[in-house]
Amino acid sequence: MIERNPIGRAALIVNAKQVAGKLRPFESEHEKRRTLHPDAVQILRDSDLFKVIQPQRIGGFEAGISALHAVGKELTCGCAASGWVYMVTAAHTWMLGMYADSAQDELSASDPDTILPGSLASSGKADLVDGGFRINGRWQFGSGCDYGKWVIVGATQSNSTREDPKHVHALVPEGGFEIDDTWHTLGLRGTGSKDIIINNAFVPTHLAMPTGTLFEGGSPHARSHETFCYQLPVLATLTFFLTAPTLAITHRIYDEFVKLTAVRKDRYDGSTKAKKQSVQIRVAESWAEIQSAELLVAEIARIFDRASELGEPFDVQTRVEVKMRASYAVTLCRRAADRLFDAAGANSIYERSPLLGLLKNLNTMSHHAIVDFDNNAAALGSNTLGLGPGTILF
Repeated sequence: MIERNPIGRAALIVNAKQVAGKLRPFESEHEKRRTLHPDAVQILRDSDLFKVIQPQRIGGFEAGISALHAVGKELTCGCAASGWVYMVTAAHTWMLGMYADSAQDELSASDPDTILPGSLASSGKADLVDGGFRINGRWQFGSGCDYGKWVIVGATQSNSTREDPKHVHALVPEGGFEIDDTWHTLGLRGTGSKDIIINNAFVPTHLAMPTGTLFEGGSPHARSHETFCYQLPVLATLTFFLTAPTLAITHRIYDEFVKLTAVRKDRYDGSTKAKKQSVQIRVAESWAEIQSAELLVAEIARIFDRASELGEPFDVQTRVEVKMRASYAVTLCRRAADRLFDAAGANSIYERSPLLGLLKNLNTMSHHAIVDFDNNAAALGSNTLGLGPGTILF
């Protein structure tokens, strides 16, 4: 383990690379199990990497947004499912820092690593009752839910109207939720992103947060931490987080294609595929797109680092620009990978092909609503033209 406080980004990345090597042998096993192997989860626990974005007041490193992104990217280089579950649950741990101290203390007392799966979409209903809420509903995409002692879910309040929409995000402990194994999917099979079901669970007020306050980064509890990172807007930050596993998987696809193609022969004329100009052009164009995606994401990291250093909140234009950079980076990754897969040959369609598994993971990652290109592009264009973002999701 590494020393908790103080801790630098470089040390975290070194640790993450070592952990990625330990997780690599589990990748195929995760696909078969459709969830993470308990030993893989224990490796992550023992590494202390779940504490990267955890508040210092409950034993975490509070290392910052870009540090978490870098760690998640390294972990995905070893195992796609592990990296994805890590990023999703760590993002929720970051949001935990916006809740009341009593909520943070309650979670960390039962799980010091605060592994927090869940679903942020307001798929359930919240009835306001004395002392809190009654929560009911079903939520999809609960990545890592097999290993969470708590979940975070979004719900629409029963007294909500179109004119006065009211939403809440609730923290629910084990015993208050069930898991329904619906996770039979194209890719990311090893993440165990099953449905979460909650039936009439009581959530006291300190374990709930108005969604608007939470997503705006405006929680009064966030200001009690030593760093500014818990005062940043949620949706813009989540788009940045998602680019970490996406970039890692795309690099793996590129490297695998180059390795295979360098020695692959044409089945009909016996020539070397690597000598074909069409293949060379595909490699070059995909390389350029991956490099462009990296530059877009690096600029997002600088934006977050600068905001955290200066303690300055994002204005609307910065938010929509961050989301557009992230969604366009993901689009470039998909283009680069698809171009290479088109030239990978018929053997790449077999399940034994490492390219096929990686491509399915990338396609599944890129379907996350937070990086929907059309929505994020429209928000940026609309705001730039003086019409506002045109959506509350920015």
